[in-house]
Order: sequence, then structure tokens, then C-alpha cells
Amino acid sequence: MKLLLIPDKFKGSLTSEAFTKAFISGVEKSGISFTSHFIKASDGGDGFMSAVASYRPCIAMQVISENPLGKLIQSYYLYNQKAKSAYVELANTSGMELLKPEERNPMLTSTYGTGLQIKDAIDKDVEHVFIGLGGSATNDGGIGIAQALGYVFLNENNEELAPIGASLQLIKKIDDTGVTDAVKKVKFYAVSDVTNPLFGVNGASYVYAKQKGATDFIIEDLDKGLRNLDTVVSKKYHINNGELPCAGAAGGTAFGLKSFFDAEMLSGIDFILELSGVHKLLAREKFDYIITGEGKIDAQTLNGKLLQGILNLGKKYQLPVIAICGTLEISKEALLERGIFDVFEIQDNSKDLEYNMRHAALLLATKTADYFSVK
Repeated sequence: MKLLLIPDKFKGSLTSEAFTKAFISGVEKSGISFTSHFIKASDGGDGFMSAVASYRPCIAMQVISENPLGKLIQSYYLYNQKAKSAYVELANTSGMELLKPEERNPMLTSTYGTGLQIKDAIDKDVEHVFIGLGGSATNDGGIGIAQALGYVFLNENNEELAPIGASLQLIKKIDDTGVTDAVKKVKFYAVSDVTNPLFGVNGASYVYAKQKGATDFIIEDLDKGLRNLDTVVSKKYHINNGELPCAGAAGGTAFGLKSFFDAEMLSGIDFILELSGVHKLLAREKFDYIITGEGKIDAQTLNGKLLQGILNLGKKYQLPVIAICGTLEISKEALLERGIFDVFEIQDNSKDLEYNMRHAALLLATKTADYFSVK
């Protein structure tokens, strides 16, 4: 049996590499004969730069930046001098994991720190900037990045607003006179597999803001703010980006990148798979299964994220996809209807979440051994 492994991380418990090690251990225990090939993947969220670094020669550029609440932090981005490209991961400076649970409030957070990283890259004469979107603590519509690169957002009294979620409803004017020619010359790419629009019941605020610390009242205000931002942007630039698929990615950061920098929208998983050379691999070698996995599979998982990209790959090359997860919160039948070959979860239902996360590698190896022993 020949297996192609393209797992996501199990957030908080297993990296994709740790997943692969535990999975292989389990298959070995099952007694079947097999070979495997590992592809490090990302949908543009946490782990984006790590995946890029696996396939492109890059230098890690250290930068003093700001976390989502404006605290100075040491951060980095990747720089490919030959291609004059920078790879930036939103979660690296604007990520939810940088804040304690009690600090999370998307009314107060900003993508400004990510903008500082991009500014540093532009100062080094890069021509292409790829921004991996995901894992953000923000819901600012990308105005933090925009302000760091020269935009100013004003209220009805022509007063400058802080680039945070709470300012979105107050924006009446946009001053772009501070945007330099150097910024205008750069080609931006928003890398994500989220397909939500900017606002509405399926938009950035209603779908993702709660996990970033927002109450129902805050979610409603944030959604109104993003609607207002879209209105102001539409009037000034005569564009309508709010309904674009993926505009709602990372709290509307994709919308901001498209509206202020004409960013090209790229599928995260497709982008990384192309870098990895997996298509060339599948053209010359025959595999029996694609194995993927992530910590939790739920209704959002198929909303354009990594698993959907893997299913598309499997369909293209007529390879059955087996998904492994810590917790399955969608019916197996729904996944089978979407084209997945099989799925199983590894959690021990008799134990609590802490136990399952701490012993994820052992549980994965054990359940994998059981699964392949009956094949």
C-alpha cells in the first residue's frame, strides 16, 4: 500500500510532522506492508510560512512589530531574494494565539503589526508579497495593514481613527495621499481557503468573531462596521468587494488587501500544493490513498478549507481520501456525500479534552493501527 500524507496540524496538540510520525507508527503496528510520502501543507493560516520554507529557499527576516493589541513583539517574515518575494503569516503578529483568552476582543485588535512586517519587506525592494490569512485575533477589515502602509481613516470630524474593529462604524473618509509609489508598485497576494463574504450571516463577524472573544452584541456591531467600511470604500474607489468569496477571511483582511492594494486572491491549499510539486509527484507515481487530518472536522471544515482542497486533489487524480480528526462534529454521511472515502476520529470519549490533547499522538497511533488492521 502506498500512502500520500497531507495532514493539517491538530491545533494545540500535534504538528503535521508529529501527526505523520504517529500515523506511521500506527500503520506499522497494523502489520500491513506500506510506503508513504509526506507533503507539508497549509490553507494559508497558522503554519503558512513553515510550509513555504519547506519548498522555497528563504531567509527569516526579524522585525520589531506589534501584537494585535499594539504591544511591541519580535516577529519575522520570509524573504526570497532571488524572486524578490516576501511571505507573511498574519497569525505571526496578528494571531489569536498571541493573546490570553481574557485579552481577546476583536473590537480592540488590529492587523497593524502585520502591516509593519510588510512595510519592512517593501523597504527591502520586494516585488511580491504573499500574505497567509488565518488564525487572526482581528476583525478590522484590513485597515490595520492599510494604515501601516500609508492609509488614514477619518471620522466625520476629520479625526484619525485607530485601526481597530471599534473604529469601523465611525469611518467616513479615507485619505490615501500617504501611500508611497514603492507600495503601489508591489504585487500583493491574499492566500486563504476561507470563502465567506465580508458581512452578513455568513460573513467575517457572524462566523468567526465569537471564537476571537466577541459577544453577540459585539458581533452585531462589528458586522455593521464592516458594512460601513464596504460602503465608504465603494464610494471612494467605485469598487464592490464586500460580496467577493474570501472577502471575509481573517476578519475581513482579505477585503482590505483587495480594496487597498488590489491583491490577487489565491487558494491556500492550492498555492502550497503547487509549491510542493505534488502534481509532478502524482503524475509519475501511483498511490492508493491520500491521508489527511485536522483537530476538528465540522461544518466549517468544508467551507473552502484545507480538507476541501485535498478532496479536489483526490478527485483530480482519482485517489480516495481518508480523513482523521480529533473530534468529528459533522455526520460521516455528509462527508461521504462531499467525496471523502472514509473518516475516523481518535478521541477517547471516556476522557476529557485535556487528556485527549495531551495523548493525541498515542491515540492517533492506536486508532490508526486498529483501522488498518481490518483493511
